[in-house]
Amino acid sequence: MKIFKNYIFTVAIFLLPAIAMASSADGIAMEGMELYREQAFDQASQKFLEARKEKPDDPKISYNLGNSRYKQEKFDEALQDYSRSINEKSDPALIQKSAYNMGNTLFRMGKLDESVASYKKALELDPGDMDAKYNLEFVREQIEKKKQEQQQKQDESGKDKEDQQSGDEKEQNKNQNENNPQDQADNKDNSKEPSDKQEQNESQDNPSRTAEASPESMTKEEAEQRLSALTEDLKKFQRKQALDMKSLFTYQGNDW
Repeated sequence: MKIFKNYIFTVAIFLLPAIAMASSADGIAMEGMELYREQAFDQASQKFLEARKEKPDDPKISYNLGNSRYKQEKFDEALQDYSRSINEKSDPALIQKSAYNMGNTLFRMGKLDESVASYKKALELDPGDMDAKYNLEFVREQIEKKKQEQQQKQDESGKDKEDQQSGDEKEQNKNQNENNPQDQADNKDNSKEPSDKQEQNESQDNPSRTAEASPESMTKEEAEQRLSALTEDLKKFQRKQALDMKSLFTYQGNDW
């Protein structure tokens, strides 16, 4: 059902009878009606107030004063005027229109639940009032939307708290690790133990890695190979030393 109509939340006007000139109050009220049609709502309100001073119990004057104040967005005062228009002198049509306009006013004031009650009252008096039906459905949707938004905010707030708690726990664990360096050092030392043991085992399995063969255990060929290696190392050292010296004492030309 499409609820956005051009006439939604407009007030209903109650016209005074043509014989209103029978009293000065009615004449002043008619002037107020003319100003209302010209959208001079402030001046219209003044006329209706003047008329109500002479006829304080006339529900039609209070009703039309409420409409003028509604147009001025003086919703608190308009609501009081509509309430005042419902009395023992009011006919059912005026009561129904007052209930409808009170629903509009309460909606503008943000009182959605009370607005729903007023529209229901208007529909009880006139079940065929389509404006009241549209507005009632619209306000109900606004209430449901508001509930969903509040629930979403609560869910987001709960998630933020969980994230905060998780972050606090991580920070606490981090601080504990930083405050216990000895534990970390112990863990590192423990992690090295298998490697040390492995090296010990390898040393036991292969003694040649930790000590060279003793002279008594070498054969003649091994001794000659070792001597030859030492001789070659000595020659390499002497060649390197000679290169170093040349780099220091270069030829400078004839000495004479």
